Amino acid sequence: MTTLNYADLAAEAERKHTGNGLKFVAKNGKKVRLRRIEALPGGDLKSALALLDLVQSKKVSNERRIEAMTGLLVAVASDKKSMRESVDALPLEQTMTVVEAWMEQAAPGEAAA
Repeated sequence: MTTLNYADLAAEAERKHTGNGLKFVAKNGKKVRLRRIEALPGGDLKSALALLDLVQSKKVSNERRIEAMTGLLVAVASDKKSMRESVDALPLEQTMTVVEAWMEQAAPGEAAA
């Protein structure tokens, strides 16, 4: 009988996903990795998918879409505090640039649809 171990699975996931995603240097100089959807743990995954739906929806207001973009970047960030501070300080156009770069480089095919 095979026994799976949480520590082994977590280590495997870390090895597999290290270096993947979009690299971002935050306002405070820290390196933040914007992780791929499949690299996110449960809570972050649910948040990211819900926010991604809002970003891509034609039925939400622009204000709601902007809030969703900010939340999405924080949800997928390896350092949420640094990402939040950076996104809050960026103009909308540059925040959109980061979201688009993440969607092109780090998100699975579904996110680019």
